[in-house]
Formats: sequence, C-alpha cells, structure tokens
Amino acid sequence: MPGPVFIDGEDVTLRTLERDDLDLLHRSRNDPAIRSWLTFETPSTMDDIESFYESTVLGDGNVNLVVCIDGEPAGTVVLFDISRHSAELAAWLFPEYHGEEYGREASELLVDHSFSDLGLHRIRAKALADNEPSRGLVRSLGFSKVGVARDAVFQRGAYRDMVRYDLLSDEWRTS
Repeated sequence: MPGPVFIDGEDVTLRTLERDDLDLLHRSRNDPAIRSWLTFETPSTMDDIESFYESTVLGDGNVNLVVCIDGEPAGTVVLFDISRHSAELAAWLFPEYHGEEYGREASELLVDHSFSDLGLHRIRAKALADNEPSRGLVRSLGFSKVGVARDAVFQRGAYRDMVRYDLLSDEWRTS
C-alpha cells in the first residue's frame, strides 16, 4: 500500500517511502541508466534494499519521499545527513520521466520544506562532473558551486570528479 501524501505540488506528489516501495528501490539500484549516476557499482539484492530500508529510511530521521506523477511512482527525492542546521539533497527519476521538469519540481518542494518547515540554514547537493542534467537542476534551484572533489569516485571504468553545491536559506527564493 502506498504511503500518504506528504507534499502535493502542481505536477508532482511526494509521498512517504514505505516497505511496499522496496521493489522501486531495487529496480533503481540495478538499472544501468540510473545506478552509475547514483554511484552504485555493485548489484543490490533485495536483502541489501531491506537492510537499507531498516537502517536508513526507518532508522535515522532522513526524509525519504517517493516522487509520483499521475499517481505512479517515478523516483525518489531525499534529504539525508540532517543535522540541526543542514542536510544534503538527492533525487533520481526513472529515465522515462526525464526532461519534463518533474525532478526540479520534486526537489523544489523538498528544498522549500527544508527551509520553511524544518528550519534548516543550508542544503548541500552533489553530482558527478559529467552529470550535466543533475548539475543543471541544482543550479536552477539557486545552488552555488562550492568545490570539486577530484577523482572522488570510480565510475564506468575511470575516476570521476564530484561537484559540490550548497544553498543557504536566505538565498532561497520564495514563490
């Protein structure tokens, strides 16, 4: 059974990530079109996904939401490493939903929640240097590039740079 609606946007609905969504996570972690951008190089078994769900989704106060379009799960948007003043934003969508601004709306909804409701001061984000769609998304939300971790991950047969961004609450535009 799908989780309840947490934030309702114009074209995107964000609902809680539930145990029934583990197949969604399993599919994403093993889909070649998604996993390398998320920096997963080894296969994830359902046991791995269940452990992640138990330890991360249920265990540590992160905000893990399923992005739904027309009622169908399309990906996730998460806020993790939440501390008193900051957190890190991450999102992914299945390829069939790319290019339609759904990821931007989902991320915008969670960023707004982070500043307005959680009272955070700073949100971080990162993307592989060659992941221009993700880098463009965070820039479109007002994030500033704050650095590059050179050769940070080994992906697709080579070391790759990770670009880091952040956004402060007073820089967030209100709509």
